[in-house]
Amino acid sequence: MKCPCCNNPWAAATGDMFAQLCQECEPEETTGAGISRSNMDFSVHPKDNFYMYANGSWLKNNPIPSGYPNWNSFLTLHVQSQENLKTMLEELAANAAAAKEGSSTSTGTSSNDDDDDEQRKISLFYKTAMDEAAIEEAGVQPMAPLLALCQQIASSTDAKERATHLGTMALKFGISPFFGIGVSPDKKDSEHSIAQISQGGIGLPDRDYYFDEDKEDKREAYKKCIATMLTLLEVDPKEPEQQSSTTTPATESNTALAEKVYDLERQLAEAHMTRTENRDPYETYNKMTMPELMEKCPGFDFAAYFEAATGKTVEGVGDVNVRNVKALERAAQVVSDAAAADAADDTDALAAYLRWCSVKSCAPYLSKAFVEAHFDFYEKTLSGTQEIKPRWKRAMAFTEGALGEALGKLYCAKYFDESSKQRALQIVEQVRQALEDRLKEVDWIKADSTREEALKKMDRFRVKIGYPDKWIDYTPMKVEEGDSFLEMEFKAREFDSSLDIEQMNAPTDKTKWFMTPQTVNAYYHPNLNEIVFPAAILQHPFFDKDADDAVNFGAMGAVVGHEMTHAFDDKGRKFDFSGILNDWWTEEDSKEYEARVEVMVEQANEYEVHGQTVQGKLTSGENIADLGGLRLALRALKATPDYDPESKIDGLTPTQRFFLSWAQCWRQNITKERSLQLLTIDPHGPNEMRCNGPLSNMSEFHTAFDVLEGTPMFKPETSR
Repeated sequence: MKCPCCNNPWAAATGDMFAQLCQECEPEETTGAGISRSNMDFSVHPKDNFYMYANGSWLKNNPIPSGYPNWNSFLTLHVQSQENLKTMLEELAANAAAAKEGSSTSTGTSSNDDDDDEQRKISLFYKTAMDEAAIEEAGVQPMAPLLALCQQIASSTDAKERATHLGTMALKFGISPFFGIGVSPDKKDSEHSIAQISQGGIGLPDRDYYFDEDKEDKREAYKKCIATMLTLLEVDPKEPEQQSSTTTPATESNTALAEKVYDLERQLAEAHMTRTENRDPYETYNKMTMPELMEKCPGFDFAAYFEAATGKTVEGVGDVNVRNVKALERAAQVVSDAAAADAADDTDALAAYLRWCSVKSCAPYLSKAFVEAHFDFYEKTLSGTQEIKPRWKRAMAFTEGALGEALGKLYCAKYFDESSKQRALQIVEQVRQALEDRLKEVDWIKADSTREEALKKMDRFRVKIGYPDKWIDYTPMKVEEGDSFLEMEFKAREFDSSLDIEQMNAPTDKTKWFMTPQTVNAYYHPNLNEIVFPAAILQHPFFDKDADDAVNFGAMGAVVGHEMTHAFDDKGRKFDFSGILNDWWTEEDSKEYEARVEVMVEQANEYEVHGQTVQGKLTSGENIADLGGLRLALRALKATPDYDPESKIDGLTPTQRFFLSWAQCWRQNITKERSLQLLTIDPHGPNEMRCNGPLSNMSEFHTAFDVLEGTPMFKPETSR
């Protein structure tokens, strides 16, 4: 028997009958604030697929917009954030125009000189990004200094000179062929930050793209993309009709060079760690002095490279951490061999590789032909995106990349509700208390020392919500009228590099944020032992200050619990309370932990997407955080003073609303191409698995929705 109003086939199973469960047959779209009835599919029973039950109608009614490879709650809020930012920039432009006429009006932004300078830069950068006519007219001319540098590197016969030029390329243009550099806290001394060198130099998303049998079509498309863009670099800019990714066929010589570029990258990829291996904090910690690095990688002058890339002396750079020693050894050898080969037989492989690295990095900022060629491979072929986004959205993304915190300051002043911050802090504390209670009672931790260290780590969490206490000072970033768009982008990259360089061999800046306030996301940083929630995530469906506790704990509470659990996931547990890589577990407790992790790995390994299985090891950290976070959030909800398990809103108990809130956060439509891409590169599992996986392990969910053993949403005790 089914409910005559909503066709719900499971209502009778609750014993409440239709009227009490569904209330009256009313057309409201929500079952109380925060949960959307119209998104649900009542033809699906919760015991079969809770994700589809909670989101089925939304999935049917929300096809993927043409400019995206997927569509979900995060992207919905991201687009809303972009719309808000666009409104602000239009107000800034109008205010600037009015100021020229002597009739400036207030837009609600600060009027001090530093803020005025930032707002000028934001407006100018966005305006220049939107000026497609000027970009088309400039052609590849803004790349001229970069392309000249590529030729200098390729033609150099001196290893020190070659390394110096590569360092200059990293500093001035933000392009690092062969490997990447950056900065982060020392894993053995989190109070001090050091230079980092990471595997790099490849243009496909991951090493596996060079070797997996099922990716041969992507490899062939990639080679065509290389050949096309190398050819576009040679098209006469005075003949714009020739500059098209579709009407400009790749020349035979560039097609041959594309093969050489690909072969060079494949050599680099052979020494790369897999995504799973790269999660190991011990394997990726190889701290050494510059002389030690030079000894390990003969043939490449890293001292000269870092001096050019940072403007510091070798002593000023200090120690460096090499995340993958084999990859760096291979990179040094590839550079040396390619240079020797070019000099010996004029193969031009090194020159072509450097030009490819450069044009790939610059293409989105160049004329339409380059934009189309880049989009055709990197978004359409790899991700299944059907159409390029409107220019204003791309311009906004470029502006955020260059001046993210400056935009964030404006965003928070105009759109962030400070009362939301206080409510979110309350949720954080309530979930933290739930974690403390859980750590005190968990019976498989046997040693008091392990439990004490776990509690100390929990107690030392740093919490950041909304926006930074100290904003980035963009004063040193000089962008001026008359700069081309690509020149502005290069200046922004050099400024970003300067922030990293300042932190190399220096005290760790614990005020730094690794996301902007307008980012819809959150993170846990193991070296800093901090959890961070940007302003933009404090919105429905993740947070609603007008919703009941069950809804907020099912969404925001679970997000908070997720980030806290990362401190104790298979990677985070290897760092102590001060963010130092330190094994604080007894051998017995560690073995028991790993045995429990293996259960979750096996569960994930069973999940398939388009015939391919999820990588359980790669996604284990996120899967642990999803389940742990949900359990902590539910525990925190039940500990709230007003919690009444028998109370109902629109016929739903608090636990039912809690789980529905969780599920509706994960709604997503996604292309096949993007799904398969993420299986290879993303440590997060598919959204449906992230929704259903934790629930199938929770007895509270089974009780709330009458899910019995033997049904798809029920994991037996022995398999949990």
